[in-house]
Amino acid sequence: MKNKFISKRNTNVFNTPIEVGLRALIILNEASPASMDLNKLVIYDYLVTHSSDIDNCMKSLHPSIPHRSGEIIIKRKVMQEGINLMYSRELLDIEYTQNGVYYKANELSSYFIKYLNSSYAQDVIKYTRWVNKKFKHYSDEELYEYINKNISKWGSEFTKESLIRGGFGE
Repeated sequence: MKNKFISKRNTNVFNTPIEVGLRALIILNEASPASMDLNKLVIYDYLVTHSSDIDNCMKSLHPSIPHRSGEIIIKRKVMQEGINLMYSRELLDIEYTQNGVYYKANELSSYFIKYLNSSYAQDVIKYTRWVNKKFKHYSDEELYEYINKNISKWGSEFTKESLIRGGFGE
């Protein structure tokens, strides 16, 4: 018998605007009262989800997949959609400045985040605090320099592993 209560909607959550938007909301809340532009949010999101790339003693929230550093480049669109979703629910504020568009947590952000009690959400909060503590004193230029210096290493360990094992065909 077919269950009439099962939805045919796409229920995938991984890397959707809602997942990325919720992480952005947590990142902004932990950075408060500072604001961030889209570029910095994408970078922080990467650093939060792939913390072992920064410090081998840390465990990453997401799997260490090959070429994961590409996420920094391709995640802009979904991050923007996630920010727009959070903004549409009045969970963050947008600031228009001479330097561009910036996003900022507001009073509703922290109230909303308190209701996120899954182990994943708690880990995102914990890792965001760690990343924020490590990078909050970096200027945008210093942060971009750090990323540019290290991005080619992140996800390339799989390529190096194949070289150690003798390459393809063995």
